[in-house]
Amino acid sequence: MSFWIDKGASNLRWSIFVTLYAVLANIPFWAASRWLGLAPVGWFCLEYAGVGLLALFVPRVIAAVLLLLVIFADLTCTASKTYFLTPTECLANVGFLRELPATRLIALSAVAVLTLIVISAVAFFPVAAMSRTSRWCAAICLISFAVLSISVDCVVVRATAGQIQNPFRISKRSDMTKLSEISRVWVGRYPLVRLARMETLLGRPRNVLDASRQSSSPVPSAAVFALASAGLAAGKRGQKLPNVVIVLVESWGLDSDSSVRDSLVHPYSQVGLRARYSVVQGTVPFYGGTVAGEARELCGNSFGFHLLDASAAELSGCLPGRLAAMGYRTLAVHGMNGNMFSRSDWYSRIGFQEQWFHNALMRQGLPNCLGAFFGTCDAAIADWIGRRLGEHDDPYFVHWVTLNSHLPVPVPSLLQNGASCSLTPLLSREPAFCAWYQLVLNVHESVSRLAMTTFARPTVFVIVGDHAPPFTDPGLASQFSSTDVPYVLLVPRGDSETSTCPSPKCRPAFESWR
Repeated sequence: MSFWIDKGASNLRWSIFVTLYAVLANIPFWAASRWLGLAPVGWFCLEYAGVGLLALFVPRVIAAVLLLLVIFADLTCTASKTYFLTPTECLANVGFLRELPATRLIALSAVAVLTLIVISAVAFFPVAAMSRTSRWCAAICLISFAVLSISVDCVVVRATAGQIQNPFRISKRSDMTKLSEISRVWVGRYPLVRLARMETLLGRPRNVLDASRQSSSPVPSAAVFALASAGLAAGKRGQKLPNVVIVLVESWGLDSDSSVRDSLVHPYSQVGLRARYSVVQGTVPFYGGTVAGEARELCGNSFGFHLLDASAAELSGCLPGRLAAMGYRTLAVHGMNGNMFSRSDWYSRIGFQEQWFHNALMRQGLPNCLGAFFGTCDAAIADWIGRRLGEHDDPYFVHWVTLNSHLPVPVPSLLQNGASCSLTPLLSREPAFCAWYQLVLNVHESVSRLAMTTFARPTVFVIVGDHAPPFTDPGLASQFSSTDVPYVLLVPRGDSETSTCPSPKCRPAFESWR
């Protein structure tokens, strides 16, 4: 009897030990979510349990290598989800991690160390000490753990989406959108499955080019709507060509709360500004991260990260080159290093005659701001653009990508006079949401002041979001549309064809530019 009791206790100890491994193997992911601001996605990676199952019956070296690959896939998957990138885009641009600020590089190094510790634990796992019966008991525990996790998630999916979705057979973007609106952290993560699904479902619309047209498919953009309103899409020429300023606002998403939406664009409601401009508001679809937003607004297409290595023929229809041919001076400005996403390279190829990045702006005396990326303060860049437009009589095309509202935002926002967050209970209760709101509102206030500056010629402003803010908290993330971002157009009165520009009118106007 004592033999069977001892044997049963041994089996139980090994089962608990192996199941605990399946839980603790998630430590690098949990650390990355906390320290690097990545979306948590789910509590436990069930594919780690699968590797643990294999580790019971295969050599430890093989199990350690498999676990390393799955951890890498896990981190890639959550980075893709957090920053609206396909897995291919994540891997292709992994070299830009060196542009992260020192604090995040230290956090990244710590995650790497934790990963090595977990891999080492697997490499020295004492499988040989386990009896055959203990191995099978441990295997049953791992399988039970996975089944329980999947069952909980299936119940939630059933309640949210109305049916249980086969992860390999989601064929419509709306299916993923519906699932992504589950405002909770899932129990299970399936990085290999989700990587394949994201690449298949999200990669094709943005990245696969039609070789016969040498272009990606055209998409609606706020810039095209503005140009059509100002008459430029129809080929307007002459001495009174207006300046055109595109402000791509980092992480300005479409909030489901109308109070927050209206408050962010309130700076454009002042009487003096509306006396000078027709103010148009609307939304456009977004297809990825910030670079995809730049492709949408500059080229009116779904290039995505292909913009970084697009050919001259593919870029020939983009706004910088087209407007330069009309006599515009073209200028791009971003408060970060120009090496990030190779902007200093493709900005030249797309037709920008001037490029201003962090180092050059510092030499102009512009102050720096802390955040997810260290760079020039957004409000200071707005003032600098105003001075540039006031100094020259030539028509200017300015493309400005803001920086300070990039998530994870500093909490508190570090603004000296940040707006009150008492507008809604959620704003006042969530410090990260409050900081994001203050930083985005700071951009809009800066642009409204810029618009009231006296320039040598009329100026059209396009203020548009790049993508939804990638909050790691599922409740905050679900506040924002996963498909659309807002825009505001400021078209000088007396210079616009119309005060509105619905897409049925603007889209044909853009086709004449392509």
